[in-house]
Amino acid sequence: MTGPADGQGGGDRLPGLESRLFDIPEDKFIEVVRLLERVRDHPDVRQTFAAIRPRLVQVRPSRRPTLKRVLCMPFEDVLESFNGLDVPVGRIERRVIDPVWRLVTECGDRALIDQLDRQVQETAPGNLNALRNIGRRLWPMAAQAVRGAVGAAGEPDTGRQALWRVLQGDEEMRRQLLDVAAFLEIGLTIESLKDTLAPKPLAVLDDPHVDAIEQAAQAVARQSAGLVYYLLLVAASRMANPADLLTVLNDLDFGKARREQPAIFAQLSGLVVTNLEERSARLESKDGGKGAGTGPGAAAVAIAPEEAVAIAERLVASIDTTSAVMDVLADPVYRERLDAVKATVRSMVAGAVLDTAPAGILTAVPAPAANGRPAPVDEDAQAAAEDHARALRRCEGLAGALGLHEPLKDAMASMEKGLTARAQALLADYPKAAGDPDDAETAEMNLFYALRLLELVAGPAKADRLRTAIMAATGEFAEE
Repeated sequence: MTGPADGQGGGDRLPGLESRLFDIPEDKFIEVVRLLERVRDHPDVRQTFAAIRPRLVQVRPSRRPTLKRVLCMPFEDVLESFNGLDVPVGRIERRVIDPVWRLVTECGDRALIDQLDRQVQETAPGNLNALRNIGRRLWPMAAQAVRGAVGAAGEPDTGRQALWRVLQGDEEMRRQLLDVAAFLEIGLTIESLKDTLAPKPLAVLDDPHVDAIEQAAQAVARQSAGLVYYLLLVAASRMANPADLLTVLNDLDFGKARREQPAIFAQLSGLVVTNLEERSARLESKDGGKGAGTGPGAAAVAIAPEEAVAIAERLVASIDTTSAVMDVLADPVYRERLDAVKATVRSMVAGAVLDTAPAGILTAVPAPAANGRPAPVDEDAQAAAEDHARALRRCEGLAGALGLHEPLKDAMASMEKGLTARAQALLADYPKAAGDPDDAETAEMNLFYALRLLELVAGPAKADRLRTAIMAATGEFAEE
C-alpha cells in the first residue's frame, strides 16, 4: 500500500524499525545507523536515534562526523550523561546543543561554516586530528557568535532576534550558553589536555596528569584568567573521583591567574559538593518515580545489588576526599550537606542490597518438591543470587563509612541461617531422588548451588560442615 501523499508514510514505518534494530546482528545495525545518519535531522530519524540509544551506547559504532559534533568536542565531557546517575561536574544539559548550533549557524560566518561542513563530510570516522583542525577554525568563531548573540540584549539585530527565539525567557539556558562559549574559546587547549587525562574516567591522578593540568591552566590564563575555571571543570569531569582535583589545586601554579586561585578553589569545591548532591538525588529517583516501595532505600530497589555497591563505593570515596578538602574551608554547611549525601547512599545500599537479600538470595534455593522429585535447576536465578551475595559481602567495606555495621551483621546472619536451613531440607530430601540418575543429578546440583551461596555469604569455613554432609550423602566418600 502506498503511503499518504504528504510524506507521513515514512514516519509511520520508523517505529517498527526501532524495535527491529535491537535484534539485528551488530554489523547490520552499524550499517543501518550510518544510513540513518545521512538524514538524522529529520524529526522521525531523531526519534529513532533516541529510541535505539541504549544499543548505540553498547555497540559504540564509529559515528559519521558532523560539524555539530565537532562543535561539541570541547564541552562533551561536561554534557549530562544518558544513564541518569553519572553527573559531570558543572554539567551542560543536552538540550543546549541545538540552541547553540542555531545561534552559530544564524549569527556566525556562513561561508566558513559551509567550508568546514564540506571538510567534515570528507573526513573519515575516527580521524581525530582532522576534526581538531576543523575545530581550530570553528570554535573561536562559534564562541564569538554565541557571545555576540547573548550580549546583544536590547539590540534589534539578527543576534538579538536569534537569541529571543532560542531563550524564550530561559535564564538557565542563557547561563549555559555563556558557559559553552567559554569552553569553545579554549577548545584546542581542552582537546590537548584530554589526551593526557585518558582514558576516561581517570582512576588515579598521577604527577604527569597534574603537570599537564598546570601547564594547560597557565596557557589558558594567558588568554584570559576567567577561563581557567572552565578548563578545570573538564579536568574534574574526566576523573573517577572529581574531588581528587581539589587535593592538588592549591599546589598548582596558575600563572597569570594566581590571584583568582582561591576563588576558583572555593567555586570548584562548592560545585563538587553540589555534584555529589545531584548524584545522590538521582539515586532516589532511580525507579522513575513509580513508587517501588516505602521506607529507607525503597526508591532505589530498581538498582541491581552489585551496581548499587559499585555506585556507593565511588560516592563514598568522593565524599571522604571532599570532606578532607572541606576541612580547609572550615564551613559547617558543607559538612552537613556531605552528611546528607552519605545518608542517601546509606539508604540506597540498605534498600538495594540488605533489605532485598531474602528475595534475592534465599529464593534461589528451591524448597523440596511435594512429589519427591527435585526442582529443576534455575541457572539465571542462581547467577543473580551469587551476584547479590557478592554485593552483600562487599558491603563490609562500606559499613564503617555508612553506619551499616549492625544492619549488615543482621542481614549476613539471617542469610547464613536461611541458606543453611534450606540446604538441610534439600539434603534430607536427597534419598528420595537418589534412585533415579537424572533426579539425583538435579538434586546434587541444587545442593552444590546452595553450598556455593553459603560459601559466598558466610565464607568457606562456615560452609565446611554442609560440604561434608553433602559429600557423605552423595557418596563422595565411598571410594575412601
